[in-house]
Amino acid sequence: MGLPDLKSLLPNRLTRRRTSSKLLLLLFGLAAFASILGCYNSRTGDASIGGAINFKLPAFPETGSNAVQVFTEMHYQPSYRAQEVPRRLPPDGSVPTIGAEVVYASMDEYKKVVSPGGDAQNGRSLYDINCQVCHGSKLDGKGKITEFAYSGGPLPADLNVEVTRTATAGELFGFISCGGRQGCAMRLLGRPSASPMPEFRRLLSEQERWDLVAYLEGAINAP
Repeated sequence: MGLPDLKSLLPNRLTRRRTSSKLLLLLFGLAAFASILGCYNSRTGDASIGGAINFKLPAFPETGSNAVQVFTEMHYQPSYRAQEVPRRLPPDGSVPTIGAEVVYASMDEYKKVVSPGGDAQNGRSLYDINCQVCHGSKLDGKGKITEFAYSGGPLPADLNVEVTRTATAGELFGFISCGGRQGCAMRLLGRPSASPMPEFRRLLSEQERWDLVAYLEGAINAP
């Protein structure tokens, strides 16, 4: 006696489609019923009847890739791509897996910091990835971002100017770490900054920032 055809035991595509349609109609019917009773949250899908019966219904969030969220699996939930705002930064006081670093309270303290040494070649690569879009390939503050309508605060700094060329390695490290000259001035005072430059102490390791310093020192002082 042979084995039965497994396909014949499964519902055909039309039957499955009808079942899915009926399920959706039932869910929307429950949503409408719960909405009339005032116990249905359309944004989260939370619903209840009489306070004793609690269940989930389709959600209609304001954001997300799906206009209607029938299921709550993770791949249906709103998410943020790399570099997409709002930036999700680590909480203040969190310690990186590579260990905590010294945090300085003023630019006077940063100015006295001595560089432990950096890899200028790696710094160039890091600059191309993280900085060139704003500060430009010639470090003149004319990166691609300036070609678009720009209203995000101060324009990118020209890194070839005298005030940058005469900055100590510690100052350059400070500017990179806490968001540029304007950003540092406000953030070190505990105030919000209008500078669009992020605090790279939250995005790059301490050594990577020293690598950037090594590259900048050579690039801005090149003949």
